[in-house]
Amino acid sequence: MKKFRICLILLVALLGTSAYADSVRYLVFNAGSEETVIALEDMPVMTVHDGILKVVVRGDERLSASLSDGLSYRFSETVPTGIQEVLNEETPRLVMCHVYIANAKKGDVVRVFTADGKFVTSQRVDDDGTADIDLTVLNKGLYIVKSARTSIKVINK
Repeated sequence: MKKFRICLILLVALLGTSAYADSVRYLVFNAGSEETVIALEDMPVMTVHDGILKVVVRGDERLSASLSDGLSYRFSETVPTGIQEVLNEETPRLVMCHVYIANAKKGDVVRVFTADGKFVTSQRVDDDGTADIDLTVLNKGLYIVKSARTSIKVINK
């Protein structure tokens, strides 16, 4: 009976979004600190057995999570990237292998990540609202410089 209720809840949730079917493209599951994004066009197959939700796409198991561990989900029109576009007055500039950030909040932290999301370095914003990230000390490659209110991609040559 419990399996039937869980399947019914999932079915109602999926059918309840049919009005958004043209814009909804992804199903995002959050299980603890893990986030799994599944494209609906890939026709995922969801099964529940012994309180475990399994999502399989083309024979590949993409998610296996206990329903009792606070599993949540949402529908999304875009793939969540973790980099948000925020409009503000904070202005990053790239000059001679340095990223300068102005108009930032004193004490904020500017972080640098590799293209695959690994943390590289960080720097606090000075009292005057500026930060200077020196790229000459980093290996060549693509980096993401992220402050509290803006993010930019930089190629270090």
